Amino acid sequence: MRCFVAVEVKDHGCLRALEQAQAGLKRAFSGSDPVKWVPAHQFHFTLKFLGEIPEPDADRALAALERAASEAGRFAVGLRGLGAFPAPARPSVLWAGLSEGAAELGALANRVEREMAQAGFAPERRPFKPHLTLGRVREGAVVPGAVQEGLARAAGQEFGRFGVERVVLMKSELTPRGPIYSVYGSVSLREEIR
Repeated sequence: MRCFVAVEVKDHGCLRALEQAQAGLKRAFSGSDPVKWVPAHQFHFTLKFLGEIPEPDADRALAALERAASEAGRFAVGLRGLGAFPAPARPSVLWAGLSEGAAELGALANRVEREMAQAGFAPERRPFKPHLTLGRVREGAVVPGAVQEGLARAAGQEFGRFGVERVVLMKSELTPRGPIYSVYGSVSLREEIR
């Protein structure tokens, strides 16, 4: 099964605001749509991608996630701004960023990375960059200037704030219409920071 560790966005106000921002980007593509858009109910921050693993390894990953979460207290995340990797002029990923909680999310990702490595999972080679993927642009797609302008206009736009109370081990089933995510297991964060 294909798995990753994530923090889900479950706050309805945040989801609506992000969905509206996503709709604005869709309009900016003006008819052509070379983007695989993430459905709003699947918005999340990926902390670690595990890839294709057998079910016993998923249980081992969940145990590692429990150890990582036992060290982490709950925190708030503020969503702000839109951007693109590697650059707005030639995007492959369209994303929403953070105004608050980046340090805590990064610390949680580092704990997850450490515990997963100790459990035998391959370490991530790239540094963690907290972002919420709104869509993935197909390779070689022509990106209208209106998309770049929309990203620039939304650079400081606020999308709300929510509390991070749990992390999940997510299972991803690839289909022709895009991935379908389901929670394999979840772990609550501590109510107070030690």
